[in-house]
Amino acid sequence: MTTTNPPPVPWHLQAAVYGIGLSSTTMFYLASVVVPLWVATIESSPFLIGVVLGARHFLPLFLSIHGGALMDRLGGRRVMVFFGIVGIITPLLFPMMPWIGAVLVLQMIAGLSDSMGWLGAQTLIGHHMRGSTVYTARLSFTCRFGPLFVPPAIGWVWDIYGSTWAFVGLSVWGLGFLICALMLPRHEQDPIAAKTPKETRVRVRDVMPRMVDYVDAFRMLGIPAIALIVMVSMLSHVGSSVQSSFYVVYLGEQGFTGTQIGSLLTAASFAALGGALSAHWMARRFKPFWFVMTTVLAGILSVAVTPAIGLFWLLVVASAVRGAANGATQPIIISTVLRAVGPEARGKAAGMRGTCNRISSIASPVIMGGLAELVGIETSFYLIGVIATVLMGALVVHVKRSAALTGANKIYSEDE
Repeated sequence: MTTTNPPPVPWHLQAAVYGIGLSSTTMFYLASVVVPLWVATIESSPFLIGVVLGARHFLPLFLSIHGGALMDRLGGRRVMVFFGIVGIITPLLFPMMPWIGAVLVLQMIAGLSDSMGWLGAQTLIGHHMRGSTVYTARLSFTCRFGPLFVPPAIGWVWDIYGSTWAFVGLSVWGLGFLICALMLPRHEQDPIAAKTPKETRVRVRDVMPRMVDYVDAFRMLGIPAIALIVMVSMLSHVGSSVQSSFYVVYLGEQGFTGTQIGSLLTAASFAALGGALSAHWMARRFKPFWFVMTTVLAGILSVAVTPAIGLFWLLVVASAVRGAANGATQPIIISTVLRAVGPEARGKAAGMRGTCNRISSIASPVIMGGLAELVGIETSFYLIGVIATVLMGALVVHVKRSAALTGANKIYSEDE
């Protein structure tokens, strides 16, 4: 049987793409340590804390599809350089404006910057690497190194030098995003992305959102496999959102230091390295839907049981389970979406998945904050676990009853 392999990709291009992914995702983890601790010093209401922490995902909710369409239309470099600059400036403004309203706005801007970096890394893999799990696994693997080492460091900076220098650390880290964006080729010459303009003058109308892009993106949910994977991805972000918000707040209330909390996030990232390395192997041996659904649920439950765990080393184990689950499933989820669409729509496809993930990321801390107001923060962890289990069970039943999904649930072949 004749097989078709992805064309060779220059290592300097791979390095730039992986570097953007590493810088942007690590910024999220850094903010997951610093911002909740910062918000807790100026606001005591669990509901308002949940709203502010969830606000990081608000602008990506509405602009991810537009950002992906811009990358399809104008090329990734221009979009990445702009948001790299935004990511450097925004953290410096937090300590200058210690008001809950200002933090809300800054959270939205910062969240748009790092989400566009992650979206750009995925889109460029779709354009230049056909969405292969080989490259998505490398991206996922590379992205774990920043969270592996940097969160404990930023927690240490917070403990020793205070909040201002912690935010300066976020800004310094943002330089990596901009440097990697500048490494991207000025004129995209990839034949796979042939419809991307090589040399255009950007006009105002070019950067304005277009309704047709949103309609085209959400039409992709008419493909049963994409719809299922997107829903599972949204559930995965429930665990991520809780771990980056009330998980940190709760552990801080229990007396854990910033350094310890950062170390728990590092444990998740360390385990995710192994998960990412195993993704391509897993995709060739297990039916993707069952593997992704089971693994995602295990990751959510590992966060939901946090109040029942009093020992630090057990928290490390639970955090590692969460990280391994995310690392193993993320490349498969990304590749499934990117490979299901044409080269001219991969940015919009990544943006559509990002938009749906943001819905989950915004809703989770807000819902959990509301539950915490009603039943207490400890019980809210357990309720999130129960809700996620019920929803995943409903998806399992849906797959079993759908002939299209049952037929599509085949062991992944890289040469398809």
